[in-house]
Amino acid sequence: MDVTHIPSAETEVLEHPVQESTVLLTKGVASAFDGTSVSASEVTFRAGERTKWHTHDGVQILYVTHGTGVVGTRDEERTVSEGDLIAFDPDEEHWHGNESGANAPFSHLSVIAQPEGAGPTVVE
Repeated sequence: MDVTHIPSAETEVLEHPVQESTVLLTKGVASAFDGTSVSASEVTFRAGERTKWHTHDGVQILYVTHGTGVVGTRDEERTVSEGDLIAFDPDEEHWHGNESGANAPFSHLSVIAQPEGAGPTVVE
């Protein structure tokens, strides 16, 4: 078992390869299981912020922890809110973020399980 404590004081502002306009606020941990890397981050989007269209080599699961936001694939776009769980299949083109006229931040926990060394692929 590996237990990691991440106090809120360790929140960092990071550049992220799939962010469309500005930075993401993330807190995360990562572990490897037989060639599969599992990472978790809490991501916060301010009004109008969203990721670029992207894919992952593995599964991405989002759990909405605060506010209302939007997730989209090439086939649909959905409004999501606190308590919603979203799963994207490997290689599924998608994006996620906050509405442009939002009055509050939108946050979700992102868990990604993919081959070690893999990262997101920006598709547009």
